Amino acid sequence: MQNFDYEETVAADADQTWGVMRDFDAIKRAGLAERVEMEGEGIGARRHLHMPGGSVMTERLTARDDNRLTLTYEMTEPGPMPLRHYRATLTVIAAGNACGVKFSAEYEPAGVSEEKANRMLTNVYRALISAARTELGVGGGTPE
Repeated sequence: MQNFDYEETVAADADQTWGVMRDFDAIKRAGLAERVEMEGEGIGARRHLHMPGGSVMTERLTARDDNRLTLTYEMTEPGPMPLRHYRATLTVIAAGNACGVKFSAEYEPAGVSEEKANRMLTNVYRALISAARTELGVGGGTPE
């Protein structure tokens, strides 16, 4: 298994940022799929990301802790993603008037190098954080 962490600073407090990012269907706002179909609510909910070309990637929410500001999900159907056994945790970390948004992933590359898989995950996480910034009405921030 490979481990990969990605973190950026968001110019909004942790509670505001968590309010935007805690929703498992928030991925819709990032424009990463042609269509996102939700199935169920809460722990065990699934999101089906319909990708260009007709493939579908499915992820399942496995944990959410509003006190610790964490959300964990796993990929159950990879669709076009060259990853196996993918599991990630999103954590929002308070830092005064700003916060850190950290993704911690573990996975096995499937037909791609670890470097390429990490670049792909970086692009996904950047898009998710950018969508949160847009919704929060804040700009910039910095990759950690």
